[in-house]
Amino acid sequence: MYNPKPEIYSTLNALGYYCRQGAQAVFSEGQVPAITFRIDENSIDQLDHDIDIASQTVIVIVDIFADDSVTTSRILGEVEEAMRGIHYRMSYSSDIPAPAEALCHTNARFVITR
Repeated sequence: MYNPKPEIYSTLNALGYYCRQGAQAVFSEGQVPAITFRIDENSIDQLDHDIDIASQTVIVIVDIFADDSVTTSRILGEVEEAMRGIHYRMSYSSDIPAPAEALCHTNARFVITR
């Protein structure tokens, strides 16, 4: 079974922003812009009458936090390109409404079936 976390962390961390696995939405000084991610689904399909893995589907949720929405949108483009480079397809993205004085937040979903 493929373990997606190390490859995803390495890919996102290489973009040069604060990066961590999890949904942390409170950041310390100097940690914004930030990218967080979590594995939303990691499922396998087996061949009939066999114990071998036929395919594995991984869904990754990526959250981007910054001081303004222009920055989160720019970083989303960088994240999409980096994730495409490791064969993930962006299936969804959204600007998350935030109250005044809160960080801007963009959320995206990436999918791979291997």
